[in-house]
Amino acid sequence: MRLEDIKSPLPPRNMVSQAVDETNTQKQENTSSQPVFNQPLTRGDSTTSQPVEEVGKKTKKFNPIKLIIGLIVLVAIGAGGYFFVINKNGMGKEVVINYWGLWENEAIMSGLVADFEAKNPGIKINYKNNQKIDYRSRLKGRLQKDPELEEVPDIFRIHSSWVPMFEDDLARVPDGVSKSIQLEEDFWDAYKTDLKVRGEYVGVPLMYDGLAMFYNKDLIESAGVKVPRSWWELKEAAEKLTVKDEAGNIKVAGVALGTIDNVDHWSDVVGLMMKQNGVNPMIDSVENDTKIKDVLTFYSIFKTNSGVWDERLPSSTQFFASGKVGFYFGPSWRVFNIMEINPNLRFEISKMPQLPVLGEAGGGEDSGLTNINWSSYWFEGVSSKSKHQKEAWKFLEYLASKEALEKFYTVASQQRSFGEIYPRKSMADLLKANKMLVPFLESANSASGWYLSGYTHDDGVNDEMGRYFGNAINGIVLDSKDPESVLPELRLGINQLVIKYKLQ
Repeated sequence: MRLEDIKSPLPPRNMVSQAVDETNTQKQENTSSQPVFNQPLTRGDSTTSQPVEEVGKKTKKFNPIKLIIGLIVLVAIGAGGYFFVINKNGMGKEVVINYWGLWENEAIMSGLVADFEAKNPGIKINYKNNQKIDYRSRLKGRLQKDPELEEVPDIFRIHSSWVPMFEDDLARVPDGVSKSIQLEEDFWDAYKTDLKVRGEYVGVPLMYDGLAMFYNKDLIESAGVKVPRSWWELKEAAEKLTVKDEAGNIKVAGVALGTIDNVDHWSDVVGLMMKQNGVNPMIDSVENDTKIKDVLTFYSIFKTNSGVWDERLPSSTQFFASGKVGFYFGPSWRVFNIMEINPNLRFEISKMPQLPVLGEAGGGEDSGLTNINWSSYWFEGVSSKSKHQKEAWKFLEYLASKEALEKFYTVASQQRSFGEIYPRKSMADLLKANKMLVPFLESANSASGWYLSGYTHDDGVNDEMGRYFGNAINGIVLDSKDPESVLPELRLGINQLVIKYKLQ
């Protein structure tokens, strides 16, 4: 098992896809109550000639069949000329929609494309599955090209956090399409936060994903530990689960938190912690910086204080799959990686831990908990420069229909354990038989994302924001710096990205 396969946002496919490869083709571009942290996808035939009878011998009989055949030939010739003129003038020409996808190969999409083309004979869908590396920059560059000279996508898949980087490239969803698919009413509330620009949707989601807590059943049962609901309960449970040898080396880690290089999805966790703690990182204020410091401090203590994780351990996905980690955080697609590494691992998934909210139910042990979760998913946009926006939206309207989504899920499930989580609330019950998906479904309406989404491979806002936060955490856990001392550089970095990407 290669580490690159493990870190792919979907499992290795069984079928070969024709990915768009930049290196192999020259056609592409080389809350009222405040929570706190600082507490415990046809032939025509001419008329057949007959021997001409001599004049005066017999009168030639009228042959209706010949007349009919002649008329058919004339009509065919006339029609052919008519359509020739139409095509010559560009009317009635087949519209080709270029669709750049990601993760889902052509085999999975072919059935849906064929179904749509059969119902819409004037539209052809040219779907291509892209490689994840450098996808964002390649797509961005290609969208600026002349479609008369190069293949430019009319429809493309991008990450929910990329909206600021593609705002000018994204056509707004037409009201007719939005109403037809019930985008505002039937789709998860997370999209209302992530996919709107000045009140208008900029794309149509065909899937959903977020963040959830995976746990090893054998480990927590043997230690008599309950599945934690809050971060403080998680800290206590992790300390009980951790096993070290005489030299102090971790043999069983209570939870994979505290460092960055070997904790997959650490940035998503930190992003969620900030949301739960009421932080708006883009606002430069003492209050926000203090709350950021509290988050960084709390995240770091799993290494610096509790000692339940350290930088010498394997990646969190590998170590959890080997049965040596009690609690692990990741999106739904990590299920495929874990099951591929260790099909026999007994694990389950629950919702993310929350923060106590002071002032509710008397505070202390009786305090309520936040219900704030993290979304990180991909959606389909239409190029604002496309000459075929009407046809593109028609195709997306079809893909977002319940019928198409079910077909999509069924076909994908033939290649892996399950397909992409439905984006519609009304379809949630169809997935609840799969206990692995329930926590994600239950979190979708209280989730939103930010610019700390992991594994988007964007070499843009997420990767850059991650570097600033990662440097701050490394300063605390590896260089023993005071959390207060890492804030100035972090704040400077955040402010620069807010300006660079016009973040709001």
